Amino acid sequence: MSGETVVYENSLNLVPLRNFTSTEIDLFFAMCNKLKEKNCETLTLTFEELKELSSYNPDIRHMDKFISDLQHVYSKMLNINYTIRTKEKITSFILFYKYEINLYEKTLKISTAPDLKHILNELTGNFTKFELKEMTHLKSSYAKNMFRILKQYKNTGYLKIQIEDFRNRLDIPKSYRMSDINKRVFKPIIDELSLIFYNLRINKITIKKGRKIEWLEFIFEPEKLISSKRQPDMTNKFKSKQNTNREMTPKWLENNNYTSINHKYSEYTEEERQAFLEKIKKLK
Repeated sequence: MSGETVVYENSLNLVPLRNFTSTEIDLFFAMCNKLKEKNCETLTLTFEELKELSSYNPDIRHMDKFISDLQHVYSKMLNINYTIRTKEKITSFILFYKYEINLYEKTLKISTAPDLKHILNELTGNFTKFELKEMTHLKSSYAKNMFRILKQYKNTGYLKIQIEDFRNRLDIPKSYRMSDINKRVFKPIIDELSLIFYNLRINKITIKKGRKIEWLEFIFEPEKLISSKRQPDMTNKFKSKQNTNREMTPKWLENNNYTSINHKYSEYTEEERQAFLEKIKKLK
């Protein structure tokens, strides 16, 4: 079971995992991992296999707690509405249509909705891929969700996202002000993901004449570099490319009419980063 890899269509990154706890996110993607290439056949997983895949807390030994977590995952999965839009119609589905917890056999049976099998199967070129252990090792639910989103851009090292889209995708409470987001969202993202996405930084972008934040930039070292020499200004390098959210770049951003605020949180040495990655490899 070592080296488990999660692969799914990029469109799943647009679907918020509303109210999912850190543990529930791990269980959800452990299921997604085993469902890939199953072509909607019913999949049976033992409790022990699920615990191992999701790096379930070994200190929680009471079976009722684990079963409760499985029930909560599915109740929240039922609220995941995946929508397909065409010129003629808008169709919404739930991602999974069968979910059976067998208390006697200690197994879980699950199947993907037939209309949505292309998300985990039949993948073309637009997919997100990551090592499951990298995600389950993270603690914050915000860090986990940002991890999977940034993995979509691992070869460019750049993501520009509207602040409201960011709030929606990470399921950030509407009551959170920017000071709350700085402390409860940005900080754990930088603290945990800087060891995976090298030189990760977050820029807030505002309209020059106002103080309202309109966009966020996530910039980090790409996993694959064509040249060993880095461009001095990665922001300008990637701004012209359509690798953000398939949205039109506003005129004011094209004209560099913005103020970029660079957040500086925890910084790690290369030795600390390599030690972290080595630890992940040993867990696979």
